Amino acid sequence: MDLRRLRAGEILLAISGLMLLVSLFLPWYGTAGEELSGWDALGVVDVILALVALSAISVFVATARMRVAAVPIALDALVTLLGLIGLVLMLFRVLSLPGEATGREIGLWLALAGVLGIVVSATLSMRDERLSPSGSFTDATGRPVAAPPEIQLLPAPPRGDGA
Repeated sequence: MDLRRLRAGEILLAISGLMLLVSLFLPWYGTAGEELSGWDALGVVDVILALVALSAISVFVATARMRVAAVPIALDALVTLLGLIGLVLMLFRVLSLPGEATGREIGLWLALAGVLGIVVSATLSMRDERLSPSGSFTDATGRPVAAPPEIQLLPAPPRGDGA
């Protein structure tokens, strides 16, 4: 695992995914006498949000393990889509209190921040093309390499009969 390949977008993506995952265990809604965590208050939405969080963390792992940027960039695109679905679900949960809930708790706000972080950082991470700085040569992973050999021009073959 090469952590030097990680950029700020992937790190923020992993932190946002971890924040979303942890928030599912924290109180989301207050009711008369008890607090409901994300796992208690949500039906299927909690599983979807957990998958969004795990997919965000997977980009961190894929970026650190892969030698080329193609796989992490493709994962960024998928995580952006999943994050947008999670954001719509979170906005609905923020605006609509479940049956007997009387208030919103800290876990709900952390989950909303986590999903927003996932969408923003995955979108920014998709721009990572690992281009070489001007005047230096690097491979697909961003490691410095020697200059490529000069291109040798060959003369065109002589014109023949065409037979």
